[in-house]
Amino acid sequence: MRIAIVVGHNARSQGAVRVTDGVSEFEWNGDLAEMVKECSPEHVRIFHRRADAGYTAQINRVYGEVDAWGADVSLELHFNAARKRAKGCETLSSGTSGSLLLARELQSATVADLPVRDRGVKLRPRGEGRGWRSLWAGKAPAVITEPYFGSNAGECAMADDFKEVLAETTFQAAWRAAEAIRNGRA
Repeated sequence: MRIAIVVGHNARSQGAVRVTDGVSEFEWNGDLAEMVKECSPEHVRIFHRRADAGYTAQINRVYGEVDAWGADVSLELHFNAARKRAKGCETLSSGTSGSLLLARELQSATVADLPVRDRGVKLRPRGEGRGWRSLWAGKAPAVITEPYFGSNAGECAMADDFKEVLAETTFQAAWRAAEAIRNGRA
């Protein structure tokens, strides 16, 4: 099984910043990606967008690398940011059968293992909504994870307390989904 982890954003444009400590999506999720990889180093590879090109070129390049590696599934790590009281976990999917299976597996496992509100699986059809390109650029079924709100201090504390659990949950859910997809159950 090959599980690709794409760290959201890049070193120059690091995404949202947590209200509690000023840590960016890129930093926090880079650490989370390493923790997911530790679950099974031979089956997980981490990929990063490079800041040397525009957004579309970055996405096409990183998912081209994911394809060249032969990933069974791909997860792009992010966290949400909005109002101070916004909370919850959501997973974005392209809506294809493999992406939906992966998104549902990840979403249900995350809300079962972390004390977080279930905001559900959200679809991003081709060309629609933020993040759609990441879900459609590669061959492997892909999702975007948004396990908490970095704009909510309580959610930041929860995410830090449960970061190891989140890493293990993410790996296990991706493994189950990849196995099901390989066995034709998606």
